[in-house]
Amino acid sequence: MTTVLASTLSNKPVMGSDGKELGTVHNVTMDVETGALEHVLVTPKTDDVRRFETNDDGTLLVPAEKVQNVDDYLMVE
Repeated sequence: MTTVLASTLSNKPVMGSDGKELGTVHNVTMDVETGALEHVLVTPKTDDVRRFETNDDGTLLVPAEKVQNVDDYLMVE
């Protein structure tokens, strides 16, 4: 697994493996004991993104294991 600083993810565009832009990274959640990334919180580009759970304000909760690559975009399954 590649090490990525959480600060480099802020406002990074998020794209699904199907090429559809999902939104932008809003924040991340981590396990405070291990430091392991748990979720990437994504502000959705549109209201029709249904493949991930959302929190009360509509932010997408993308599980860390769905992250495939980080480059110009954060790529997720």
